[in-house]
Parts: sequence; structure tokens; C-alpha cells
Amino acid sequence: MRRSKYLHYPNLLHRRKIRQNIILFLLSVCIWVLCGVYLTLRKEEHTLAMQQDLAEQVVRFHVLAASNSASDQALKLLVKNAVLEYMSEPLARCENAAEALEILDTHTHDILRVAKSVIEENGYSYSVTAKIEEVYFPVKSYGDVTFPAGVYTAYRIIIGEGKGNNWWCVLYPPLCFIDITHGIVPEESKAQLRALLTAEEYMAITDGYPSLLFDETEDPKEVYLRFRFLQFLNP
Repeated sequence: MRRSKYLHYPNLLHRRKIRQNIILFLLSVCIWVLCGVYLTLRKEEHTLAMQQDLAEQVVRFHVLAASNSASDQALKLLVKNAVLEYMSEPLARCENAAEALEILDTHTHDILRVAKSVIEENGYSYSVTAKIEEVYFPVKSYGDVTFPAGVYTAYRIIIGEGKGNNWWCVLYPPLCFIDITHGIVPEESKAQLRALLTAEEYMAITDGYPSLLFDETEDPKEVYLRFRFLQFLNP
């Protein structure tokens, strides 16, 4: 019996070693996951700070159609074109976002007149409103410039009930006035952006930054953490 007892020791030691290895492996996985979470949160925090600083330097433009019918969507673009043409000269004289917002606010009565004129000329009787609001925008590219998702100050024009697809751009600096079909923002507009932003911010929106993690179609209520290396943890 005594000999049999000693014969069990190697098996016991082997099982104990296996348990220790499993525990060490699980601890390693936990540390790996926690490090991934920490690094992701730090990156998200940095991206959010950069987006918030960028948002203070620009003014977005948002036009909402009455509905998604082809005619209402076409009317939206006509209103957008007329307002941009009317505001191109006043906004060209702005030196910062605050000044652009002030000019937009003082010109709101005339902007509404221009918009209503276009609506009536095209045989519609929709109401139209215009106001400055804080609006969430997804990741959006204008030519070769990309803005990260986040809340921005925007000048919004709402046609009718505003239930149709929207159109957006950047009023200041004047990225609305470029030919997007060519996919390139003029150097003059880029020079204005470069003067307003830090070197990192400018490089982020013009060269594509790896921390712009939000897809263009995402809703802000449905944004999840994504892991670059631990992809099996992604939702």
C-alpha cells in the first residue's frame, strides 16, 4: 500500500502543474484583454478630444428635405444651391467660426427669404426654418478631407417636416463651395484649415487617421468599442 501511494505522486504533481499552467494562461489572457481595453479607451479619449477641438473651429451645414420623394430631394438641392450662392461672399470674409456663426445669424431672415423663393418658384408651399444647433454628424468626407464623427455646431435648414434624407457640408472653412466630383479640396481651403488646426488635427483629417473608428452609417446610440487585435471580442 505504501508503494502504491508513492506511485500516485507523479500523477498528482502532473495534474497540479497543469492546473497552474491553466491559471497562468487565464491570467495572461485577462491581462491581455485589460491592456487592449485600456489602449482602446485611451485612443477613443484622444480621438474625442481631437474631434471636440476640431468642432470649435468649423461650422457645418445641414439641409433636410421634406420627404424622400424624388421631387422633394431635388427641391432640397435647389434650396441648398441658392443659399450657398447667396452666402458665399459674406462667409468668404470670415476669419473664424464664431464670426461665421454671427454672420449666419444676422443673415437668417434673408436666407429664409431665398429658400422660400426657391420653394415657391418650384410650385411648393412648404414651410422652412433655419437655425443654429448642435448636431451629431457621422464620419464624413468632403473631397479628400475627412471629418470624424461627433457633435458639431451646424446651420440647419429644414424644409417642411424635414423627414427626408439630408445634405451636409462645411460652411466654415468654405468646403461647401468645392467641386466634390474631383475629390480634391482646393489648396486655399486647406490653407485655412491648416491655420485653424494643430498639425496632428490637420494630418488626421487630410491623410486619414487610424482612430477615426466610426462607420459613416452608425448611429451615435449604437457606437461600440472595437478591438483592433482582439477582433473576436468585437460586437
